Amino acid sequence: MKRGYRFVACALILALMLPQVAFAQSAEGFGQNVRIKLSIGDRTSFKFTPVGEFTLLEDSGVKVGTEELTVKAVGGRVSIEFANKTVTAPSLTLKSAHYGERTDYIRLRNSEHGTCTYLGDITFDVVEGSLRAINTLPMEQYLYGVVPNEMSNSFPIDALKAQAVCARSFALSRCYRYQSRSYDLVDTSKDQTYHGYASKNRRAIAAVDATAGELLTYENKIVEAYYSSSNGGQTDTPKNVWDSDEPFYAIVDDPYDLMNASSIEELSFIPDEFTDETRAIMDAEVLSAIQRAANEAAGESVALLSTIAVTPAEPEHEGGSRCYTRIDIALAVSNGQEEGQLTVSLAIGDLSFGSFNNTLGKIGARKTRLRMSGAERTNGGWNITMRRWGHGVGMSQRSAQVRARLGQSYDEILAFYYIDTKLGTFTDYASAPRIESDKYAVSVAAITGVAPGTTAEDMLKNLTCAGGTLSIMSAKGAETAGTVGTGCFVRISYEDGAKYCDIPIVIFGDTDGSGKIDTDDIVAIQKHMLHVKLLGGAYLAAADADHNGKIELGDIITLLRHINGDGKLKQEG
Repeated sequence: MKRGYRFVACALILALMLPQVAFAQSAEGFGQNVRIKLSIGDRTSFKFTPVGEFTLLEDSGVKVGTEELTVKAVGGRVSIEFANKTVTAPSLTLKSAHYGERTDYIRLRNSEHGTCTYLGDITFDVVEGSLRAINTLPMEQYLYGVVPNEMSNSFPIDALKAQAVCARSFALSRCYRYQSRSYDLVDTSKDQTYHGYASKNRRAIAAVDATAGELLTYENKIVEAYYSSSNGGQTDTPKNVWDSDEPFYAIVDDPYDLMNASSIEELSFIPDEFTDETRAIMDAEVLSAIQRAANEAAGESVALLSTIAVTPAEPEHEGGSRCYTRIDIALAVSNGQEEGQLTVSLAIGDLSFGSFNNTLGKIGARKTRLRMSGAERTNGGWNITMRRWGHGVGMSQRSAQVRARLGQSYDEILAFYYIDTKLGTFTDYASAPRIESDKYAVSVAAITGVAPGTTAEDMLKNLTCAGGTLSIMSAKGAETAGTVGTGCFVRISYEDGAKYCDIPIVIFGDTDGSGKIDTDDIVAIQKHMLHVKLLGGAYLAAADADHNGKIELGDIITLLRHINGDGKLKQEG
């Protein structure tokens, strides 16, 4: 037995026991749909009644009406029971008969957001003994459930439009990053907060519709448009927050954030004069910290008389950042015999004080979420300040609210936060100029016929597009000149770079995107068939090595024969 066959023998036996798993491609093109992992907790069963018309993707002959369904985890498989029928498989998808419309929906109890209404399709499978639910739906309908939950539906319309563009750009960048797995984003603030569809959010829905397809680009790359609630009066950069740099982010003062009364802040007062009255309104821990530091600096016990100056010091980052780590306090003191002056230095992070000057603080908001510290003059003394609710990178939602209220348009708002970026429109395949090739097969689903080891330069020589400019994008969404692999894209840029459309590249057998075919690809197919790690998108399509529309034992055998030289894998799909 040859080495490659021996390598997978045990897995083949297991694979034989599993049913074939079909896969489907988007009819609109990449980025038009998004897959959201829903927060359903550690559930092993669900009961719900779909509204509208659904079918089972795995068996299109099974129609699901409006009767109650029971979804259960049965070992490592999932079953759906309805109308005296039971269907069991590694995964099951309830597919909307009117996908893209709003007539079919499913209500599920979400462990983070309560009962939510979901448009589109829902796939159930089992992970570590519990059910997992993934909602697949059009990008624009996904944004209906994001914009009013990341930003209030009552915000000015241009603030909501700016939020829609940011959320769309962020989501699409995640679609690139995670296309190889079975979902693109989660439904919490770890990505973007998504509560499903609610027709009452008319303003947010109108903002999404008015900006349909619009996103931010920088040098032909989709911008991962970060945003947060409040930046504390100054933006920050990904390098400072996550140690990853992008040229379109910078540290810039943002006074509009401070103008919003809803921007969260925490203040601790240090008085000009220390009297019984001013001591009584100080935070006890801050007063105690100043007193201890003054005693240590004097080398004896002293009385605090007055504050001469409070100066923020030692910014956490370079580049003009006002995220200070210490405050220097110049004091007038007395030891009972004579008066003098001294300066103490306190680490702001060691201080705990006050409650937020905001309703949110009264219901349990935590100071640790405020990331920008400093000091400033106020009536009768100084305030130690803590501001910035969130990371502070990109758009401040509270600032956008004020900017829009004062008449700024959404594109003006975005231009401030995302420097030198452009507004573009990501379109579907039908709207874009056609790619022609005598060598490759081009369709809405993918470009195929690409040999392993092909470079971006060689591939572009065999593609033409009247009315558009072509480039090869890596699986992460950046332009590349290297070896092409599954998960890369051909990007069509047209109408003077104002519009974009991406078509995935599929190299059959290259399931890991390396641009070559080896035993790692066999392992990926094994894991998919055994439901250990599911493939998604172009990578799932690449696993269909024998071109029969299913992922099964024959695909592993085809790869083995190719690797061992017993046969040649055909790239024509």
